[in-house]
Amino acid sequence: MAPHAVALRITPSVSVECQFWFQDGVWNGTVEAFSITVRGCSFEQAKSEMASALGKHIETMLRGTAATGHAA
Repeated sequence: MAPHAVALRITPSVSVECQFWFQDGVWNGTVEAFSITVRGCSFEQAKSEMASALGKHIETMLRGTAATGHAA
């Protein structure tokens, strides 16, 4: 019997320290190490925006690493 390959998308859990604060009626969030800044009407929205921005940033870094063949 021939081996069968299975492709799965895995979403790893990565812990990144973020700072959030309420100012001028909106929630702000930042990750200084990656120069990421987000805003939201609620804390939950700002947190969700941060998760999305971090995901996109990490995917971009990984694509760049794969293209150059160098480790990040």
